[in-house]
Amino acid sequence: MIDQLKHNTRIKLISLLSAVVLWMYVMAVVDPEETKVFEDIPVQINNMNQLADKDLVIYPEVDLTADIAITGKLSSIQKLSRNDIHIYGQINKVEGSNSTGEGTNQIYLKASVPGKVTHEFKSGVLVVNLEKVVKEKRAIEVNLEGRAKNNIEPVAMDKDNVKVSGPRVLVKKVQKVVATLNVGDETNDFKKELSLVPVDENGKKVEGVHLDFSNVTVNVKFLKQKTVPISVKFSGNSQAEDNLKNYTLSQETITIKGKKDIVDNINTISTKPVDLSSITGDISKDIYLEIPEGISAESKFITIKLDAVKYISSNLTYTKEDVELRNLSDTIDMNKVKIPENIKVSVEHGDNLSAPTKSDIVLYINFNELPNEEGLYSIKYETKYDAKHITIEPNLTIVE
Repeated sequence: MIDQLKHNTRIKLISLLSAVVLWMYVMAVVDPEETKVFEDIPVQINNMNQLADKDLVIYPEVDLTADIAITGKLSSIQKLSRNDIHIYGQINKVEGSNSTGEGTNQIYLKASVPGKVTHEFKSGVLVVNLEKVVKEKRAIEVNLEGRAKNNIEPVAMDKDNVKVSGPRVLVKKVQKVVATLNVGDETNDFKKELSLVPVDENGKKVEGVHLDFSNVTVNVKFLKQKTVPISVKFSGNSQAEDNLKNYTLSQETITIKGKKDIVDNINTISTKPVDLSSITGDISKDIYLEIPEGISAESKFITIKLDAVKYISSNLTYTKEDVELRNLSDTIDMNKVKIPENIKVSVEHGDNLSAPTKSDIVLYINFNELPNEEGLYSIKYETKYDAKHITIEPNLTIVE
């Protein structure tokens, strides 16, 4: 019999038609009720403009959505889509919020759904927190990066502070507004526009606040460097002993940095007054340097030590023909390089040595080395003579 049913097309058609007729009857005549749940439908706040007029915002920001169950005739339910459902409400002040409306508030939900249907919310009330929007001023600070960051003047900005606005709780987190400047290996003055970032006490960016402007222009000027001799200043009772005692300094020159107009007026750095009579034997003594205001130096003090040997000075005079020219190249126009006609070399040496001669000290210019910032080449020396100190004057060529 089963085999007969498998091959009986007529019975199959009758069964199918019966099912269709029954379904059409149910839909057209009975049309049963059905319930369908729609999840995460966006909620519209009707009084957001009034809240904005009171400088109130929802914080923390949340996606306001609701779940709703729609009940109605099956024919009506089947026609509904998410876009047909509109859920709305307004924020009402409740106990726990302050007089300004800040704090916990409730939204009582309502819905608009087309057709003869009813609805029910999974939860008919949403809870949100309101914060007052405030605006406060914060200082702008430039963070320096790069190898040359210690060689620039204090950075000048076109604006020193900026107003930060947003929810009160977030604005209070902002300790300052920073701009990061990477100086790199720059050596020339420049201007640059930097982005501003509000940060908390740990230097972490504070999200969710607004700045009145987002960029600041900085004017970067590089400090001038200069190497100057150190001059020892003696106290009153040491002046007479200066010619009788000889001493050695840990360094006789020092490199200073500062604004160009200040550095250009400094030709020597003096020590604090020192009493040579207080230094005996092989004992060394630290002497602090008198560094002018606005100037930085590689060291704040030097060391002085009395010498067992008395030192004297011998002077030699060289002509430009006595100066060796090393590593010349076709790119150097010797017609523009003017070596001084007479060069004085002062040699400080122990009185136990014979006076040096010009053959003991060779003067030269090395054109493989870069000229200084004024484009001048240094006159240097080579010697095997046991000199304490050698001074060349003048020690620079003139380049026309």
